[in-house]
Amino acid sequence: MLFDSFDRIRIVNLAHRTDRRREMLRQLAKVGLEADPKVEFFAAHSFADQGRFNSPGARGCFSSHMTIIEQAIAAGESLLILEDDCDFGADIGACGGLEGCDMFYGGYLATSNPADPATSDIVGSHFMGFSRRCLTRLLPWLQASWSGDDPAPIDGEYVRFRRANPDIVAVFADPQIAFQRPSRTDVGQMRAFDRIPGLREVAGFARKFKPRRS
Repeated sequence: MLFDSFDRIRIVNLAHRTDRRREMLRQLAKVGLEADPKVEFFAAHSFADQGRFNSPGARGCFSSHMTIIEQAIAAGESLLILEDDCDFGADIGACGGLEGCDMFYGGYLATSNPADPATSDIVGSHFMGFSRRCLTRLLPWLQASWSGDDPAPIDGEYVRFRRANPDIVAVFADPQIAFQRPSRTDVGQMRAFDRIPGLREVAGFARKFKPRRS
């Protein structure tokens, strides 16, 4: 099974987003991972300001991914990062092993052929797998980007890394096996109805009937 290809699985989750934690526990139960010791929630980083990023949430997401990668390297393990708005698709059980794969995208939006990093931008970092070989090369790249003048959001930085390292083997699930659940964002600009008590709850209920996006 796909999840057997990774030594550790980490789920990025802000402490106050208990709604997303509950949803992710349901997703894990669907694939028999609810009690797997290699699966842990990671307390996502939060910033009051955006720094050089386009939002505080994008900065926190980048920092969270980078720290999770640091921890996996220290443990000498391969890694699957899930974000807490990730829903598993019906085809996930049929997705097999990933021998020879360095980066795995379970869900994504691509501007063209996703396998060609030179021509395709990829949006989405909600289901990202990495080999040990890839992690040791990826971390210095992310650290340099973090301290640089123009860091991209984490999904964009993964694309930049692939463009600079064409020998990195990326595999894209086809059909996709992970989708972003419609919910109040913590990465982009929060909408007015997500900031107002009462309307926030109504919006959350309405999103349950909104189609998922890749």
